[in-house]
Amino acid sequence: MQQYNVVILTTYELSLSLIFCMLTIYLATVFMNKFVLSAPVEWFIKERHKSGCLVSGALILSVLFLVQGSIEHSTSALQSLLMSNNQFSLKILGIALIYFSVFYIITFLASFVLMFIISKIYRKMMAPIDFDYEIEKKDNFGLSMFLTIIIISIMIFIQAPLNHFLGSLVFHNYLDKF
Repeated sequence: MQQYNVVILTTYELSLSLIFCMLTIYLATVFMNKFVLSAPVEWFIKERHKSGCLVSGALILSVLFLVQGSIEHSTSALQSLLMSNNQFSLKILGIALIYFSVFYIITFLASFVLMFIISKIYRKMMAPIDFDYEIEKKDNFGLSMFLTIIIISIMIFIQAPLNHFLGSLVFHNYLDKF
């Protein structure tokens, strides 16, 4: 039975990772095009615009990095449910998927709120520099590298506390009652 549960958990985790990795890339691109970037990601790619592609890629990487925690904690909830019930059922899977959905929404929105806040703060701190003009029109690769490192650093810095927050939302004692 134990080996069966391990197969279920790893299959669940792998399936969510594959499906939601692709969905997250798509959603992140849509959100970035609408709320963050001065030009669409597709334009940067078509124009072979190194600076825009670098910043766009860093933003997508950052979103993926934060969202991955939602899968880990959903798997933890599923593991608690499997251990307490000693069997797999669709009800257990449904509860784990609800946990994942809540965690995914929290992490996805948190990543974009962070990007928006970072963008506003840096634009105020460095008011003499027009980021959009420097990156889009002048293809300022140095500025793109600087922003990329800042974005990724902040996401690395916030990832652990965000994961701890998500972990606190998995009520293992409550899950034993299902």
